[in-house]
Amino acid sequence: MSRLRKFLNGVLAGGAGVAALATVNAVIARSAPEPEDDAPGGEASIFPWQHGQVVYRVAGAEDAPPLLFVHGVGAGASAFMWRRNFDALAENFRVYAPDLLGFGASAKPANAPYSADLYVELIAGFLRQVVGGRPAIIVAGSLGAAFAVRVADEHPALVASLVLTSPTGFDNLSARPGMRGAAFYGLLHSPVLGTSFYNAVASERSIRDYARKQLFYDKRFATQGLTANLYAASHQPGAQHAMAAFLSGFLNTDIREAFARLRQQVTLVWGKQDTANPVAQAATLLRLNPRARLEVFDRCRMMPQEEHAEKFNDLLRATHHARSAAA
Repeated sequence: MSRLRKFLNGVLAGGAGVAALATVNAVIARSAPEPEDDAPGGEASIFPWQHGQVVYRVAGAEDAPPLLFVHGVGAGASAFMWRRNFDALAENFRVYAPDLLGFGASAKPANAPYSADLYVELIAGFLRQVVGGRPAIIVAGSLGAAFAVRVADEHPALVASLVLTSPTGFDNLSARPGMRGAAFYGLLHSPVLGTSFYNAVASERSIRDYARKQLFYDKRFATQGLTANLYAASHQPGAQHAMAAFLSGFLNTDIREAFARLRQQVTLVWGKQDTANPVAQAATLLRLNPRARLEVFDRCRMMPQEEHAEKFNDLLRATHHARSAAA
């Protein structure tokens, strides 16, 4: 709520009227660029899910062990975040990388019941209907990792192991929204003020600053191309709907009990310099489930799979081989 309050105060202080905001919103909508081909690799296909079409990429031998990538949540988020891992790991696995409903190239329905439960249901349905029910390795980041933990707990037969990068849901992004969150969600659906706030959050400058200060330790990864991709994806028609649910807290989920119950192999991957979700948080998860193990990548923040792609890919291969040898 504080971000919206600051935004509204700025609007009032600047003397901007609703009509002026509406005009700005219309200009932004008209000038929003079309996303370039941001696919991580493989072939495109569609999962015709009940709440809307889910676009995904697939590659690798059909009889190879299945590996499912689940991206996190944020402005412009999509399977694009796995682009340095997808093709490389397709040599060893049958890899799948969907854009979650409301993100990337997937449908963005205004009336979908966006929630953590929705995404848990989506991932489980994808594993059953697209992957075919074979136990899969899930590689997931941040809030996507929280959804993956719940899938592994609630549908254990579908999940062979988990590799989670900077997961949330046990401290950050765990609290349910309550009445204030519901009110905030309503404000974000305001045709003018809500859209204006979203445009401020997902502005090119905001995305660029976030990438430089939060996503990457090495600022060279925060390229103009990356910013342009995230900005274009975040301004496609309907992109604000899932983000409104996220900003209001409706995608939050508490994974503490579920994480403690997991029996699958779990590997936590954390950037040593992650400031948004510091590596010290991992101690809580390791106490909850001593069977989990932690890998810390130095000179890295929230995107170990990108800042240290080869090391990350080797870790996935080694983790799978170790699990296979122990089976």
